[in-house]
Amino acid sequence: MQYKDILLYVDDGDSNAVRVDAVLGLAKEQGATVTGITLSVLKPPHVIVSATNVLKDMCEQAARQRMEKFIESAESAGVSARSHIIHGGDKAATRKLAQYARNFDLLVLRQANPSRDHAALVGEIAEQVILLSGRPVFFMPYIGAHRIPLKKAMIAWDGTPAATRSVHDALPILAGLDEVIILIIEGKTKTAKGELLADNLVQHLSNHGVNAVVKRRASGGVEVPTVILNEISDNDIDLLVMGGYGTPSLQQKIFGGVTRTLLSSMVVPVMMSH
Repeated sequence: MQYKDILLYVDDGDSNAVRVDAVLGLAKEQGATVTGITLSVLKPPHVIVSATNVLKDMCEQAARQRMEKFIESAESAGVSARSHIIHGGDKAATRKLAQYARNFDLLVLRQANPSRDHAALVGEIAEQVILLSGRPVFFMPYIGAHRIPLKKAMIAWDGTPAATRSVHDALPILAGLDEVIILIIEGKTKTAKGELLADNLVQHLSNHGVNAVVKRRASGGVEVPTVILNEISDNDIDLLVMGGYGTPSLQQKIFGGVTRTLLSSMVVPVMMSH
């Protein structure tokens, strides 16, 4: 089992080049084709234009340039690649991106950088994609922590359907790692102990060639995101796999407190499904 079709979100952020290189490296490992996707709505930085049609043309040109640069990088890396530009305003573009992502094995997004102009849009893309695409999302930090090839992963396991789906969606990556830690935080999970079935998960992953071990940690009154971040640091983790928590509806955002906190303070890539 491998990823054969990866969708990579490309924008004008400072982390863009590093993210592209990392994903091209992952694609070579998996034998995958990478499609670079960007939005024509992204206004180039430091541009002040009052005429709407002029600004639109500048945004379109910038989008084409991003895709041309991505294709050049893919060709240099020897990776099969395509490109696609999403048109429309912010809301329409994020919805179109989520719909377009449905026919890919994996979508790679970036963490929103709160100091950038498009931070709110990046956050909206993340929520819409997880809610509407039905596909796993690989979030990459906007600074550092791009250690690919990955060596060691941690699964934030609570036995929920979202966590279960994330684990199975991550199998193509997990199977190639040196070690996978299944982290269970005791005292905070709402899942009954008998429903966690951690030993069963270890056996299931072993059948897929994944070297997994269970680690149980008492919360000690500490919030779940803090426990997870501490364990990532203590165990030199390269990737966190977790479920996309929350109850989606037309009026309610999908991300629960744990998910939102980890995505805002992530120190390693996070793979998530809902």
